[in-house]
Amino acid sequence: MKKTKIMSALLALAMVFTLGLTGCQEEPAPSTSDNGGSTLESAPESGNDATGSGASGHKVGFIQLTLGTTYHAAMSEKFESLAEEKGVEVSMTVSQNRSAEEQLKLAEDLIAQGVEALVLNPVGDEIVPSVAQLCANANIPLICVDNTTAGSGYTYVGIDNFAIARGIGQYVAEKYNGGNMVYVRSTPTDTGSPALRFGGIMGGMSDQGEMARFPLIDERYAPTDVGENDGMNQMEELLAANKQIDIVLVHHDAQALGALTAITNAGRTDVKVISGFDGEKAFFEKMKENEGGKNGPDLVTGLNSPIMIAEMTMDVLDDMFNGQEVESEYLIPVIIVNYENVDEYMEYGF
Repeated sequence: MKKTKIMSALLALAMVFTLGLTGCQEEPAPSTSDNGGSTLESAPESGNDATGSGASGHKVGFIQLTLGTTYHAAMSEKFESLAEEKGVEVSMTVSQNRSAEEQLKLAEDLIAQGVEALVLNPVGDEIVPSVAQLCANANIPLICVDNTTAGSGYTYVGIDNFAIARGIGQYVAEKYNGGNMVYVRSTPTDTGSPALRFGGIMGGMSDQGEMARFPLIDERYAPTDVGENDGMNQMEELLAANKQIDIVLVHHDAQALGALTAITNAGRTDVKVISGFDGEKAFFEKMKENEGGKNGPDLVTGLNSPIMIAEMTMDVLDDMFNGQEVESEYLIPVIIVNYENVDEYMEYGF
């Protein structure tokens, strides 16, 4: 059986990037699977080459976190496209208010409708055990994507948020001597991927020296969603409240684009670097325009391709429905994208 082509190509690029990188990823934090070993799994082997028909003909429920960002919309669109190609019946739902209670109700409704597997992009770690128990009671498999980590009772498909964020932190601390930081958050509480991303960035920066050089002076969170408008509004408030901002840490590329717009509109030249997360093509294009800080703030992000996550998730479903054993997690490689290497990863943007 053959592996997903996009993953094979990306793994090859990741190997080249890792060999050439001197400071950003010297010791990437490994993830730990249920059996205690370190893993960096690529996509599962496709069920298309197996004896069975994989997910074809089966009914799958998908609870998406939001469609208010390019990232989440791209993941959903790719998954639905793959499902149509393969003859998988998909019931796609989305959280309207990003609450655990709402997602639990959506899971209950989908299970009552007779789905044979459930895919969940959770609002945070706190909802996962409850949905896992619902799936166990119904005897259907659960796949959690993106906004959590590996755990008991489900398979995780996504990224090592901490390791990628750590690489971003290492990049910032190695390139810049210090400065005032602000944090453009996605949620008011740090759970799930927000906690891992913020912790990873802080860990990566501390790898390069004393954190006293980088005081965190202010923060804002998105009260409704995590798109460009939200990032712009958050950044406008931060700019009004702080006369000197050197580093802007942002949870998503979409928010980072909004933050960049606010900085440009305000005519502020104090901001040296903006860190995003995901790999949006629009952010990549701005990265090239700014030329590593020559024409505006330096831009850096961690690759988190929703297209790849959708493909990997469908591959896992194929294997599950073919009766094959699956791993506890499947992760995208750790890749930090900046002006120096953005052209290599443009095709993986969304």
